[in-house]
Amino acid sequence: MFRRITFTLVVLATLAKPQATFKTGTRLVQMDVTVTNDSGAVRGLTKDDFILEDKGKKQDIAVFATTDMAKAMSVETLPAGIASNYLNSKGEQQQTATVILYDKINTAASDQATTRQQVLGYLAKLKDTDRVGFYSLGFQLSMVREYNEEAAPLVKMAKLLIAGGNAEGLSAEEQTLYKSLNDALTPMQQLANQARVNVTYPMFKTLARHLSGVSGRKNLVWVASVFPLTYGNSQDRRKNDEQEVNSFKAVLTENNITVYPIDPGGTGASFAVSDAAPAVDEGGLMKTRGGSVAAPANSIPSTSPTSLTGNQTFQMLASVTGGKAFRNSNDITQALREVIESSTFTYTLGFYPDEKTLDGREHKLEVKLVKKPATDKAKVSSRKEYVAWGPKSPADVQMRPALGEVLADVLPASGVGMIAVSNPDPAKPGYSKLDVRVTIHDLKFEQLADKWAGAFDMGVGIAGTQGGAVETFSPVWTNDEYQRALKENLIVSKSIQTDGKAGVFNVVVQDKASGAAGSIKVPFK
Repeated sequence: MFRRITFTLVVLATLAKPQATFKTGTRLVQMDVTVTNDSGAVRGLTKDDFILEDKGKKQDIAVFATTDMAKAMSVETLPAGIASNYLNSKGEQQQTATVILYDKINTAASDQATTRQQVLGYLAKLKDTDRVGFYSLGFQLSMVREYNEEAAPLVKMAKLLIAGGNAEGLSAEEQTLYKSLNDALTPMQQLANQARVNVTYPMFKTLARHLSGVSGRKNLVWVASVFPLTYGNSQDRRKNDEQEVNSFKAVLTENNITVYPIDPGGTGASFAVSDAAPAVDEGGLMKTRGGSVAAPANSIPSTSPTSLTGNQTFQMLASVTGGKAFRNSNDITQALREVIESSTFTYTLGFYPDEKTLDGREHKLEVKLVKKPATDKAKVSSRKEYVAWGPKSPADVQMRPALGEVLADVLPASGVGMIAVSNPDPAKPGYSKLDVRVTIHDLKFEQLADKWAGAFDMGVGIAGTQGGAVETFSPVWTNDEYQRALKENLIVSKSIQTDGKAGVFNVVVQDKASGAAGSIKVPFK
């Protein structure tokens, strides 16, 4: 439960986080597109080279942008003690993201020892300069290496673990990374179906919010062997399966996350084994990682029209998000390289659908290229649908989380850019002064006559304690003030009683109009 508090709001001149400007009162649908040919990424295309269709109807491309990873964006240098939810340790803003998620709870316990070595092998072959995040899903989601940091330290620890080395002689930072990587790859017992769904689905939402501030392509390399389904009764099973898959799919497509499932079992695995529906070969034998055994009497083929299996589900998610499923391979290093290089250059397209068409249903999207020499034999990759929710759709359909849900996330959300610091308040012994800089570009403002109006909530809690405090800000600016705010940012300040104890502030900001949210953890002494 949040209580009300009052902050001080001031303007501070600094570099703003670039973001697309919202058109007042309408739904903006954006999608990240890659265009490749035999030579790699196709650069230099313009808005006029693309045709974007919603349910077969051509749309006007209102937003067009490119992201070139060869041109890293250095924003500002952050002094020690300053926290940010969108800048890395060098003060750079990452414009694309590639995350490897090792999913232990959806990988059979009997396979996890082998999978550990497979994953270490993947990581050891990354380039030191690659920016690839490594995350693990056990009882909760954990981040071993952030997506916007160079992979060199991660590569070093992977090689050390492969060689059977220990943390002796490592720096304190390296010891922390060594332990995090080792813990992330430590096998765990398989959870029941319902428990796996209960953990995995909220994790997807947390990860989506964590990546929401990335303006370009977001790749999720999902290392797992079984898709989490609770399995309904025999009559409604496929219907129930599809409802669960659609929930996962909506989170991914709404947040422009491209999925690349990888079965870590190698040749013969193929995502086909599920807890309730083992794959059965033509002779009626159940397929396993070690061969074939007699299938239980209640087993059904993986292609049964009455259910979904890991194979169908992973393929479906990869296809609809513009990704690719990798299976039947004992060395997926080349697959990982393909995923990483797919983000070297991307196009972002956006359109405003007619509000009359926002019926709350899934709409098919298609991106085509205008025929010309530069696009000859080029391949387009992009998401293939979106849920056409409107302003009056329920919050859960719009993927608008509650403030407390974002505050409880184990990873910071980045939909609203934030930089924060806390220092002892010299005027108030036993109090800490919290300063939070909020990026105006990430908030939605509406033009009312000659004024611009917006509103956002800010909530603050202390880690390890219950509840928190929230304040709503509703700035109304003249056009000159608004233009100034877009070039500058806001500082929200508050002196909070901490009784001289050390701890961590959990801070969340959420835009009232769009639902975009950002969160950050700020240490205090």
